[in-house]
This record gives sequence, structure tokens and C-alpha cells, in this order.
Amino acid sequence: MNLEQINQDVQACGCGNPHHAITIERMVASEQVWEHLAEFVQEKGWKHLLVVADDNTERVGFLPLREAMTRIGIQVNLVSLQPDERGDVLADERSVVQVLLRQEEAVDVLIALGAGTIHDVTRFCAAKTKVPFISVPTAPSVDGFTSKGAPLIIRGKKITYQLVSPVAVFVPSLIVREAPEALIAAGVGDMLGKYTSLLDWRFGEFDGGEPFCPVAVSLTEEALLSCVDALPAIYRREAEGLDQLMESLLLSGVAMLIFGHSHPASGGEHHLSHYWEMDFIANERPAVLHGTKVAVAMMQLVDDYKQTILHWPKTPASLREWAQQMPSKQELETIFTALHAPIKPEDIGVSSLLLASSLREAYRLRNRHTILKHKSLSRTHPIEMKERSL
Repeated sequence: MNLEQINQDVQACGCGNPHHAITIERMVASEQVWEHLAEFVQEKGWKHLLVVADDNTERVGFLPLREAMTRIGIQVNLVSLQPDERGDVLADERSVVQVLLRQEEAVDVLIALGAGTIHDVTRFCAAKTKVPFISVPTAPSVDGFTSKGAPLIIRGKKITYQLVSPVAVFVPSLIVREAPEALIAAGVGDMLGKYTSLLDWRFGEFDGGEPFCPVAVSLTEEALLSCVDALPAIYRREAEGLDQLMESLLLSGVAMLIFGHSHPASGGEHHLSHYWEMDFIANERPAVLHGTKVAVAMMQLVDDYKQTILHWPKTPASLREWAQQMPSKQELETIFTALHAPIKPEDIGVSSLLLASSLREAYRLRNRHTILKHKSLSRTHPIEMKERSL
């Protein structure tokens, strides 16, 4: 990934929207990643590190990280996020407080050692204490590693805060390639969700006048289509395929970073996912991986989304072309079956009643002009898409 070239493309973009420069100083994916990380820490002159992990990521990554730092005289402390009563580690108030209580004044940098939840908590704490953080993803499961967004559960509600991006990203390739099957499938789910999120964003720009950036769209498309091309290798758990999945997730996060919001990577499929998650929390049910919920939600929307766009006579070319290349629900089910992942709402504990209520109400979770919102409102108040010219 050429961050310098992406910054140049952003500077040349004429969309008229505010852009955010990429402030990630280094991005390395390597089988010798701990040496690269130690070199970066030494260059920065940092002496005191606080690693945020959980039991699983501590087991697979903390020892080699600490050994690499100890060799250069760096002090490393660890805070391992504790699970709740159901055994789930959540990005909520309790996790945030747990980190803040261990974050002494001498800490120079936080290190997020893990996947989405750990990054969300670390990002929040880093922003609030004005301390930089380093991203060390241990599984290719979500696309938020390089973005500024931190979705947190506050008093049972999912709220996304736009905060800070990591100062650097170091991917331990050997650990990522050994990630559990469910986390890999979740990463594919988060990536393939871009089919519907990009259609939603184009629809929101056309029908709702929402801000739109062609550079962010191009980056997200590149990330998505590269992941799709790598699917056969991902099925076989080949290093090349899993490395590409992680690359795609990181690039998708960069697209959100430069735009400053999650529009490129989060549409109706994410709104359904967040709605279900909040219901699970309210009813004290076990958590389901974010990308898994996104995949199931996307499969509930994709055929209806396509038909809405393709059958509307005034659909502009950009929407029509993207809708035509989107896979069908059946094709997506084949992909996720090959990944041994859930494909139906009931597979992840979403009842028909919860599904129906989410299709009606989930659009309220974000102020976005999505096809989900259009369809939800038209069920009770028939409306027509606005006639706008691109």
C-alpha cells in the first residue's frame, strides 16, 4: 500500500469535501514484525509502553513483543481486557476504565494487540489521554484498524466516535495467517459488505445530496475487488490470500480515514448489524463477531437493493453499473458456506421478529440517506426518489 501516493491523490481530489491527511507514519506486514516494531519504537525515543490485549491475543503475541522490546531496554506493561458475565470482551465503559486505570503518566505509547474490540478501546483511550497508539492486528477480521472511528457500547447503545488513527501499523503475518476460521470469515464479511455500503453511498449522494469522494470510493472498490479475487486462496488458507485479506481491510480503513467518516465502508448492512448487537446486549445474549453480522445483514439486503436500483427508470449510470456487478444473495451464500460461516439470521440468533424490526428501524441509528432508510420509510409513507443530476 503506497500511503504517499494515496495522500497525493487526496490532495488532487476536486470533490470539494474536507479531506484528512494520512498520518500513519509506517505500515509493515512481516514475518519478522517484532524487529520492525522495536526499531520504530527506538526511533521515536519511547521508553514506556502499555499493551492492550485480551487473553487470546496475549497468548499469541505478547511474549514475542515483550522480548523484542526487552532486548532494546524498553519497559512493557500489559492490560488484558476482562470478559463480561457471558465471556465476551466488549468495547464498553468497563473496558475503557480498565485501560485508563493502568495507563500511568509515564506511558509514551499504547499498543493495540488484537482485533476490532481491542482497537476500539485503545483508540478511545489514546485520544482522550493524548497519547499515540500503534496498531498490531492479530486477525484479519475487521476494517477499522487504520481508521479514526471507534464504535463503543455506551449504556447499551452503539455510538461511533471519530478520534485518531494509529501512528503506525505492524502486522504479524505469521499470527494473522493462523487466525481462527471464524475471524477470517468475519473479515471477508466486513469486506464484502462494501458491495451494499458503496451502493448506499452512491444512492445517498444522488438522492440525498450527501458528501461524496471519488478517491475514497476508488480505494474501497480496490480493497473489495482485491479481496474477491483472493477468495480461492482464502478458502485454502494460503498465505497469499490471507495477506491480501488483511491488506484489503487496512486499505478500507484508510478510505474511511481520509474521508473522516465511515460512509465508504458502512451502509444499511452495518446499521442492521449494530441494531442486532444492541438487542443482544439488552437481552444479555452472547456477542456475535461484527463481520459475521455484517455478512448476514448484507445477504438480507443485496437482492432487494439491486432490484430497487435496476428497476427504477431514472437510476444514474454509476448506481446501475455498481448494482449490476454486485453478487446475488445465492452467490454470497455460496461464498460464506465455503468459509463455514453463518448465512441466515437464525444462524446467529436473529429471530424473524428482530429481523423485521431491524428492517423498519435500524436506519435510525445513523443519519445516512441509505436505500434501507428509503425502503423503511416507503413501507409506511410511500415516497419517490428525488430526481437529482450527478
